[in-house]
Amino acid sequence: MRWILKIILFPISLVLSILTAFLTFLLGIGTALLYTVMVFCIFGALASFIQGEVGIGISGLVIGFLFIPYGLPMIGATVIVFIELINEKIKAV
Repeated sequence: MRWILKIILFPISLVLSILTAFLTFLLGIGTALLYTVMVFCIFGALASFIQGEVGIGISGLVIGFLFIPYGLPMIGATVIVFIELINEKIKAV
C-alpha cells in the first residue's frame, strides 16, 4: 500500500524539485538585479540629500533597504525553503 502512495506522489515530488531548482535560479538572478537597483537608489538618495531634498532622500534609502538581501530576496528564499520542506515531507512517505 505504501509503494502505491509513493507512485502517486512521485510526480508531485518531481514537479516540486524542478520548481525549487527554477526558483533558486531566478532568486540568484533577481538578487543580483535588485542589488544593482539598490545601489542606484542609495546613490540617488545621497544626491537628494546633497540637493537638499531630505524627504526624497529618506524615501530612496527606505526603498534601497528593501532591495538588499535582507528585504525582498529573503522572502523569496523563505518561499523556496517552504517548498523544499513540503518536498522532503512527500519523499519521506
